[in-house]
Amino acid sequence: MTLTLRTLLLLIAVICFVLAAIGLDLGTISLLPLGLAFFAGAFLVPDTALASGRRR
Repeated sequence: MTLTLRTLLLLIAVICFVLAAIGLDLGTISLLPLGLAFFAGAFLVPDTALASGRRR
């Protein structure tokens, strides 16, 4: 499994959803819309690797 920008955004979205589900309060920041924004953003970026270990 390679780490791509898409997988990173999806992981952040899942974390936001879980934190919203357990009721974490971050003041004025709403975690549910933030998670939805990361989820939608994951489908707008191309599925390319962030950094490859080997350069040719």
